[in-house]
Amino acid sequence: MSAQNLTPSAPTALYEFGRFILTGVTATIGNMSVVYGLGYLIEYRLALIAGLIVGFVISFAMGKLFAFKSSSVSSTPREFGRFILVYTFGATLYWFAASFVGLHVATRFFSPRLAEIVGVLTGASLMVITSYFGHRWFTFAHANSR
Repeated sequence: MSAQNLTPSAPTALYEFGRFILTGVTATIGNMSVVYGLGYLIEYRLALIAGLIVGFVISFAMGKLFAFKSSSVSSTPREFGRFILVYTFGATLYWFAASFVGLHVATRFFSPRLAEIVGVLTGASLMVITSYFGHRWFTFAHANSR
């Protein structure tokens, strides 16, 4: 696979990144909805885990089919395994950033509930950025070589 095949044209790369951002926004909305809804029923950190699971399902499905347009059924198990690795890295980053910002930084400026939401947004933003590059060059790299 040549470097030329891995480097999309500027408009193609921009559209791909736009689709990925839309995927990330959709997953973030799903994640935040769960965190916010469960936040009244269970402890904040448990709600973060539930939100991550919902975000994971949305991210994989939309990442594969929409953002990176990987239609190969036979590559799904390999993509899923790689997706887990990239997602785990992003989720770990999300967890620490959301916990730290939501419980220690944003509480200086906002109510505890709003501070938690700021924490989730901070963590999710970091996760979207790191995940794009991981999925672009690792998880769905074969889809990008067409």
